[in-house]
Amino acid sequence: MVRRLSGRRSGSGQRKNLSRVLLFVTLTMMTLLLTACGDAPQSTLIRKGAAAERIWDVYGLLWIGTAVVFLLVEGLLFYTVIRFRRAPKTAHGRPVPVHGNTKLEIVWTVIPALVLVFIAIPTVQIIADLSEAPTHQGDPLKVDVIGHQFFFEFDYPELGIKSTNTMYIPTGTVVDISLQSNDVIHSFWVPQLQGKTDLIPGRTNRMWLEASEEGTYHGQCAEFCGLGHALMRFQVEAQSQADFDAWVDQQQNPSTGGGEEGQGQQLASSLGCTGCHTVDGSAGVGPTWQGLYGHNVTFTDGSSATVDDAYITESILDPNAKVVEGFQPLMPSFEGRVTDADIQAIIAYIKSLSE
Repeated sequence: MVRRLSGRRSGSGQRKNLSRVLLFVTLTMMTLLLTACGDAPQSTLIRKGAAAERIWDVYGLLWIGTAVVFLLVEGLLFYTVIRFRRAPKTAHGRPVPVHGNTKLEIVWTVIPALVLVFIAIPTVQIIADLSEAPTHQGDPLKVDVIGHQFFFEFDYPELGIKSTNTMYIPTGTVVDISLQSNDVIHSFWVPQLQGKTDLIPGRTNRMWLEASEEGTYHGQCAEFCGLGHALMRFQVEAQSQADFDAWVDQQQNPSTGGGEEGQGQQLASSLGCTGCHTVDGSAGVGPTWQGLYGHNVTFTDGSSATVDDAYITESILDPNAKVVEGFQPLMPSFEGRVTDADIQAIIAYIKSLSE
C-alpha cells in the first residue's frame, strides 16, 4: 500500500514538472512571436547607415563572446551534474563539503577579466570613432541639434536655415552633429542610423551619422526629460542630393505664394506648431486650430477668453500663462525665435482656418 501511494505521488510530481516545462516553453514562444510582430521602425537590428553598421560590428563581437561564455558555462554545468551526481557521502548520507579550490578560483577570476577586456577594446574604439565625423568623403554637412522641452531644433549654420522636429539630410553624406540642450538632459537617438548621445546643459557633445538609403527614419529623445517627454519624437528625412538642394533653396528663398496666410502656414510647419496643434479639427496635444479664432476658451483656473490677436500673441510668447482646460502646460515659449511679422503671419493662418 505504501509503495502504491509513493508511486502515485512520484507520478503526480512528474506530471507537475512536465506541466511547468510546457508552460515555460509556451510563454517563451509567445514572447518571441509577439516581439517579432510589426515593421519595427525603431529597431536597431535594421541598419541604414555607416555609423549603424559600425555599431552592428561591435554587437556581433559581443554576441560571439556571449555565445562562447554561455556554451562554456552550460557545458560545465551539465558535466558537473552528470559527473558528480553520485558524490561520496558521509555517514549521515550527505555529500562531502568542499572548502575552496585555489586553482578554480584563479580560473574563474581570470576568465571574466579577459571577457571584459575582449568587450572593452572594440567598445572604447567605436565610441571614439563615432564622436568625430570622418572627412575622407569630403566636407560633412554640419547640423546643430538643440534640445528643448519638448521638441528638437535643427540649425544648419553654414546654410542659414532651421527646422523643428524634422532633420533633412542628403543620402551618402556624412552629417556632423553638434548636440546641445537648452534646459534639461535629453538624448538624441535614431536607431537605424546611430546610437544614443546625450544633450547636456552647458556642454556640447558630438556625433555623426550617414544615411545610405532615402527614406524617413524615426527618432526620439531617449532620456526622460519631463511631463512632455513622449512628445519628443522627430524624423530624419534622407533625400537625394537634388531633393535636398531643392529643400534648402525653398527654405532660403521662401515663396510668397498665399500671402501672409501662406507664410504663416510655412512657419507653423517649420516651427513644429502643427506637431501639437492639428488643423483639421482632430484631437491633438494642444487645441486644434480649426475654428479656434474667435472661439471662446476656458482655462485651467476657471477663467475664459475669446481667441483673438492678443491671445494668440501671448500664447506664442508666454504659452503657459493661460493653459486651456483639458490640456497640459507643455508648450515652449517662442520669444526670441519669432518676429512680430512671424506672429502676424501665424495669426493670419489661424484666422484662415476659422473662416
